[in-house]
Amino acid sequence: MRYRIRHRTSYRYASQVFESFNEVRLQPLAGGQQTLLDFDLLIEPPATVISFRDYHGNAVHDFGVAYLHDRLVIEATSDVVTHAEVDEPLAGPAAGEPDASPSIRELAGDEALADDLAEFLGPSAYVPLADESAAVAEAVLAEDPETSALAFLTRAADHVRARLEFRVGTTTVESSVAEVLEGGSGVCQDFAHVLISLCRHAGLPARYVSGYLGGVEVASASHAWAEAYVPPYGWLGVDATLGTPCTGRHVKLGVGRDYADVAVLRGTYQGGGHAELEVEVTCETLGGLGPAPQLRVDDEPTARLVAIQNLGAMRQFQRGAVMTQAMGGRTETLLVDELPPPRAQLRPEDGPPSQQPQQQQQDREGDG
Repeated sequence: MRYRIRHRTSYRYASQVFESFNEVRLQPLAGGQQTLLDFDLLIEPPATVISFRDYHGNAVHDFGVAYLHDRLVIEATSDVVTHAEVDEPLAGPAAGEPDASPSIRELAGDEALADDLAEFLGPSAYVPLADESAAVAEAVLAEDPETSALAFLTRAADHVRARLEFRVGTTTVESSVAEVLEGGSGVCQDFAHVLISLCRHAGLPARYVSGYLGGVEVASASHAWAEAYVPPYGWLGVDATLGTPCTGRHVKLGVGRDYADVAVLRGTYQGGGHAELEVEVTCETLGGLGPAPQLRVDDEPTARLVAIQNLGAMRQFQRGAVMTQAMGGRTETLLVDELPPPRAQLRPEDGPPSQQPQQQQQDREGDG
């Protein structure tokens, strides 16, 4: 399936802010089960953007806005192809094939695998592996102690879906697994964290996936699910929120131990007081590849980043009343009067930087 995804994040501040430094993870992954055809990132007010790969291989874009501004808009547009149909699993045994995965006991005793994937077996910031989730994992295992790794993953996902009610507003971006289990409700971020905890307690390596759900025309956030490493199939995605394996509808943004590794945006700023956050995600289904360039699975387009240098650097090159700047293959003339005002000097009374409000991943088909 092919999708065009637009993710727009807007911050509006009570008063002008400065020294805003941010990093975003909004560029879909390329390779494996999907191909990235195109990616654009637009930032307003304009800023210099630096791109790099983090430890888990996710694309990261880092930028700062040093001068005064009262709003910040980050808009990412992606053209992505997933290598499956909307109802076809992206990985795992084909329809009608027997389950070839080892027993969960055998997998848990594999020392080589535990060494290679140790970071996805131990506790992490949002998945501390506490007593509450251990008890749930033991109950799932007790249903069939000799179950296969794949069957355990499916059963654990079913258990999470049956135990939790999808409800926006009952949890926050920082809610723990224990809090979610106690409250009995949450959003897709919480469903993923609980499933990951059950897998890790059982010795099944599991990781968090940030992404999008194709076919949801307008949403207020991105989506999230879990992946577990199940030999011989590799990483298998399961969407506990929907109660299905990951299919051609699931577009991956990034992977990590939990949400802390793949937050779509995090940053700080000086001044401004309260910040209002508004998020809109649209996903247009384009069908097949069509006329778009057909890239190899491991290809990745160079992101077109519409950005200009910060004001301090720009003023070194000002000549006369106008400036001309190349932007994505075109030129644009900027009047000097339109440039943002220089920032105020940081004063001791300004205090420590404020954190940008974070986005909680919460999409669900139909009612979320």
